[in-house]
Amino acid sequence: MINLNPLQDPSVEFLNEVVSSKKKKKNEIPPFYKDRVIALSQIMLPAYQVYDVAFLQNTLHRVTASITFTSNQKNDLLNLYNYSSKPFIKLKNKIISRPNNHEVHTCQYCTINSINTLDHIMPKENYPEFVVHPKNLFPTCSQCNSYKSTKWMTNGVFEFLNPYLHYLPNEQFLFANINYVNDTFDVRFYLGNPNHLIPSYLFDVIQNHYRNLHLLERFTNESYKVISEFDNSIQGSLTTQSLDNSLNSARASIRLNQATFGFNQFENILKLELCNGLAFRQYCQVSGY
Repeated sequence: MINLNPLQDPSVEFLNEVVSSKKKKKNEIPPFYKDRVIALSQIMLPAYQVYDVAFLQNTLHRVTASITFTSNQKNDLLNLYNYSSKPFIKLKNKIISRPNNHEVHTCQYCTINSINTLDHIMPKENYPEFVVHPKNLFPTCSQCNSYKSTKWMTNGVFEFLNPYLHYLPNEQFLFANINYVNDTFDVRFYLGNPNHLIPSYLFDVIQNHYRNLHLLERFTNESYKVISEFDNSIQGSLTTQSLDNSLNSARASIRLNQATFGFNQFENILKLELCNGLAFRQYCQVSGY
């Protein structure tokens, strides 16, 4: 998981772009949808200013719903969002762009699935005025989006990490425990803050994020594919070097990958434990290499 940068253009410009992209619907009768949302977009301008200021000050948790909409107005606002439409595809592409022409196509909520939707950080059902606010939209996968649903905050504590605003620490908080038993790798991921280097409030959010998205279980389910790929890589390198040297080379590659994919990205954590723990060496011994 890595931090991504939000859209740098003025938020209102994106709102206007979305509204402008709407066309007259078939068999519509006045007042037309586009005319209705143009009027609503003007009503939302003060709320956009509030969001933008709170975003800069990292005080989104203090933002409250400031506009009361009728059910019809709310439906009109929710219909502004369409992931497959041009403005949202352009927005997604800008957010996932990285230096050196790199792009992040993996969901950074889970680091497992491909991006195929945009999550509303402040839930659109509760905050329809921010349904197309670009800093309230984050590229993610539909599985994480479904798990996240309308969760946002509980008793003043965030239920999820905000990869725009929560600075992700380089200290390790994700750990893997691997045992080789009965010719099988038994893998268990867990969270920890053993040296208390991560502020307690941030670690609480990390725990909420991983619990709500069922990440530890999902990482375990993905681990066997990662182990198989790691095993193939090590076997290939054993044709020219010892197991110790092969594992040292793997460690060096993993350290480089951590700068790109995140210090606590689950594949990096799993591979480091394979390099450093006993389980993979026991497997190699049983396998005869």
